[in-house]
Amino acid sequence: MTNIENPYAILIADDDEINRVILKHMLKYVSVEISCVSDGEEAMAFLNESASRKVILLLDLNMPNMDGNEVIARVNMDSTLKSRVKIIVITANLLSAYLKIGMGDSVLDCLEKPVNKEELINLIKLGATQLN
Repeated sequence: MTNIENPYAILIADDDEINRVILKHMLKYVSVEISCVSDGEEAMAFLNESASRKVILLLDLNMPNMDGNEVIARVNMDSTLKSRVKIIVITANLLSAYLKIGMGDSVLDCLEKPVNKEELINLIKLGATQLN
């Protein structure tokens, strides 16, 4: 098991159920709570309801109701959220250098689907360290 001492949760926000299942399966040996939501509004509700919890958010950009860019903007505008949330953007259309510029400190990196498991776990470890 990949055990990271820092207590945090992982939130997967993706409108595609198959993508959520794949990501959750990739992380089955990471010993933290993993939750899933299907759009940005649900992601923001989770973040706001879990006011004291540190969260690593695996975020799709293209979702209904509220897209990933809006979630990133809201996290960056709220100093409390920004201090306890780290975001890993997961998208089918990667222009990583372009995407990362201007997204703010809350975004660790951008990954293209299909995601490389090792790269994802390394980014989660980085996020856990930064949240510590």
